[in-house]
Amino acid sequence: MGLEFGHRLGLPGALSGLPLSPLVPRYQELVAHQRALGLRHIGEVLIARDGCLRVLDGVYVRRAARGWRRVDSEELRRLQAGQADAKALLRRLAELHDRNPMALRQVLLYQLIEILQDHPQGGRTDSVVSLGIDSGEAAALLQAACVRLPLDPRQRAATEDIEDAWEHGRLRRAARRATELPPDGGRDPYLIRRLAGIAARVRETDAALNAAYRCEHEGEAGDAGDHYLRAAQLAGDCPHAIRGLVRTHRPAEGTPGTLSVDLAGDSVALAWPGDTDPASWRIIRLTRGTAQSRTSLAEIDRQAEEGAPQDLQPPVGSQVRYAVFPLCDGRITGPPFVSRALLVAPEVSGLRTADGRARIEATWTQPPGAVGVSVAVTGPDGRTSHIDAPDGGFTAHGLQAGEHRIRISCRYRSSSGEEVGSPGVRARVAVHPWPSPVLDLTAEPQVGCVRFAWTGGEAAEVRLVEWTGEAPTPGTELPIPPQLPAPLPWKQTSAGLVPPPGTIARVTAIAVLGERAVTGPGVLVEAPAPVTALTVERTDGGLARVIFEWPGDAGQVSVVREQDGHCDEYRVTRTVFLREGLRIPVGPAKAHIRVTTTARAVDAIVVPPACAESLLPADITIAYRILPGTRRPLRRRPATVRVALMSPAGEPATDLPEFVLVARSGDARSPVRPRHPADGTTVLRLKGEELNRAGTIEREIAAGDCRPPYALRGFLLGGRAASVRLEEPSPANLVVR
Repeated sequence: MGLEFGHRLGLPGALSGLPLSPLVPRYQELVAHQRALGLRHIGEVLIARDGCLRVLDGVYVRRAARGWRRVDSEELRRLQAGQADAKALLRRLAELHDRNPMALRQVLLYQLIEILQDHPQGGRTDSVVSLGIDSGEAAALLQAACVRLPLDPRQRAATEDIEDAWEHGRLRRAARRATELPPDGGRDPYLIRRLAGIAARVRETDAALNAAYRCEHEGEAGDAGDHYLRAAQLAGDCPHAIRGLVRTHRPAEGTPGTLSVDLAGDSVALAWPGDTDPASWRIIRLTRGTAQSRTSLAEIDRQAEEGAPQDLQPPVGSQVRYAVFPLCDGRITGPPFVSRALLVAPEVSGLRTADGRARIEATWTQPPGAVGVSVAVTGPDGRTSHIDAPDGGFTAHGLQAGEHRIRISCRYRSSSGEEVGSPGVRARVAVHPWPSPVLDLTAEPQVGCVRFAWTGGEAAEVRLVEWTGEAPTPGTELPIPPQLPAPLPWKQTSAGLVPPPGTIARVTAIAVLGERAVTGPGVLVEAPAPVTALTVERTDGGLARVIFEWPGDAGQVSVVREQDGHCDEYRVTRTVFLREGLRIPVGPAKAHIRVTTTARAVDAIVVPPACAESLLPADITIAYRILPGTRRPLRRRPATVRVALMSPAGEPATDLPEFVLVARSGDARSPVRPRHPADGTTVLRLKGEELNRAGTIEREIAAGDCRPPYALRGFLLGGRAASVRLEEPSPANLVVR
């Protein structure tokens, strides 16, 4: 091998074959791998640090001080084993080399010339050497960069994309790219051959299209389809061939099926018989045009996550069809599956309907692309009313009872600016007869019961109920009466309903008609538990003790005392009563005591409980005193007892008890007092009437068999003994010695 560039080809011959295009498929993928590694050109992955390479007579790398090695498949495999981070790029270079041994030189020269032409100091040899090129080729490579036609960005994009278009059968794209390049291919022999191949295939495609047009004009749809298929196989991106195939599509009898399309939210789901591997099929969407525009085509390459083919961004508001072409090595191999025409106008979702009093309510979720929703309601009489519902729902009032049909259609703005409506979602809703609500509810308390009255609720069953928890607001419609609370279980009397003692309930009126109910107003009713077992007795200090059973869960009780024409009220809480009891001041005259339970609820209709009453008699006292007997010569007179009746002025003393004086002997030092009237000898008995007439009586004590010393004690028996106070002297004064 020579040491100077062109020693085999000669400089003019070598420079005449400079690449204007890399002319390899998936070039942008190659560049992406290269840039991910931070490389300026693909040659940098082939050389070690401070290494260099030759490119003009082929791609060589320096392996020893004076040795060069050609980069071939074996060398690329060796480099892959030693550079894990560059493995993807080296694998791609190996693929290109296996496909075309000249591809590495073609790509490397294309990249180096591009760098030198764009470099501000690209005309200097040290700039070439800094790229890792052997200094012996630096001058020649500078000459190559000056000789080759420079490319603008549009031409550069065309040269890098033209091979991809050719490889994938996109002839029309390749032809468009060819028009952006110099007619002579920039004297790149490989590009010249490619441009010639493109031109020849374009002529063949046009001939097939012309034949298809003639057959279609003559009514030979089958022959026309064959010619359109040939044109599509030559130019897979030819819109005329695609439209012609769809236009002349006639499914053969006995075919396994067709292409089905369905709206799935804001996307279109596709399904066809057989394998749906995206590498084996090409999906084309045809969007119907207008009078001013033709049907547009778009290739669909997006899929759902689970792999089912989907068009995730169909043109909303437009009519579309889909064609699915079988592929082999990226080229169309047979006639397509063709779908029906589909209007891309998604419907509302989550439709929910309900009826009310002479009305229908509906809610839904509006698709994102809709500009509005229209609703048509057709009643039992066949009349239709139209409603604009922009807020995800509507309410139609004033409807007659019966079945109503509704259609909810979404409106979309097409690409031409026209408004398009979806077919619509349909539903049937029955408007049931509803009861008239109860307008007003009153409760009038009676003795031990309450009488309810109301207005409204005509032609309906009105139920009085107590809700568990908070009652619904008046006018709430309830379509399922079995869920209503049971009617009040209170006892019914001629005077009204009798609430159980201790009740605190909010009573609500509900109007019921068939299977529909409407809640009405409510009132709070309280029936406090009554006070029972009332006892009142006088105590010392002008007080009376009031005793009763506390009424259930009541918080407070009211005690009223009527005496001497005056009325006083005393209130006591449960805690104080249970801890301390209750004592109220009373005068000596008789008193009327009434005890009632106080209501707990505020603003409640209170059913007054039965009042516990007690009559406290006047403070009548019978007092007795023992007067010792006077001494006479040789004997002593018997002791005397003085008994006096004391009562308030104007208070008649009737039904007075007997006064009995009992004596009991004992030892000489401390005789024991009698414990009860039978515990000793009765020495005096005075009738109540006698005492009432006399007021004060003195009698000698007839001790009889009792020998001094003995103890005396007075007792009251019969009549109002419990309500008459007995005033006794000191026990020391009741001993007679």
